[in-house]
Amino acid sequence: MNIHFVGTGAVGAVERSSCTLIDQKILIDCGNGLVKTIMGQGFDIGNIETILITHLHGDHYLDLPYFILSKCFSGLNKKTTIYCPKGTEKRVKEIADLYAYGDCNFEDAKIEGNVEFIEFDNLNNEEVLPGYFVKAYEVQHVIIEPAYGYTIEHEGKKVGLSGDTIYCDNVEKIVNYSDVSVLDMCSKESAKSHMGVNDIKDICDRYKDKKIVATHMKKAVREYAKTLNIPNLIIPTDGEEIEI
Repeated sequence: MNIHFVGTGAVGAVERSSCTLIDQKILIDCGNGLVKTIMGQGFDIGNIETILITHLHGDHYLDLPYFILSKCFSGLNKKTTIYCPKGTEKRVKEIADLYAYGDCNFEDAKIEGNVEFIEFDNLNNEEVLPGYFVKAYEVQHVIIEPAYGYTIEHEGKKVGLSGDTIYCDNVEKIVNYSDVSVLDMCSKESAKSHMGVNDIKDICDRYKDKKIVATHMKKAVREYAKTLNIPNLIIPTDGEEIEI
């Protein structure tokens, strides 16, 4: 599996908002400005067949209207299914209406762009694409519910993504299950709604045989974590990728 880190930053960082692309087919989150970032990094958004939304904060879903509009206007008709928390489609439609879609309203854009929303209570080894199985884990972002992390399995390889969360039991389950885990590291210390470098270091110490990738980082947090030289922690910049 190819894991491409489209964006690795938190709000206020110069890096793009946290966003990950798996095998050029599965996109995790679609926050502000990320459609143009994906295209600027050399990817065709028409190849994205599945989008997984972790939660409804703007830096994780605000570019969905532009994604749909881009597919509609570009004639990119391969189907894209958006798996998301309940209430997502209504919010996206409200934002799309503010975009002033012009001759193409939201419902028409969905049809022309071949986009479907699936709002779920639970995903348990859902085959979102042939051979790709996704499980959702409810995590604790505290200031918004629900918030989800995910694991994606393909041909025996497993990648986990925590989304925004404090350390909780389901983060442990994601890491334990996955070969590579992409985890929220927004703060130096544990915060009320995010994991800190201390949480990530503890996870790395306990899972020395696993690769841990930090994302959703502020600049100071990124620089501080680098000084710790944690052997199994990857601190990527936007546009980097790894293979598992």
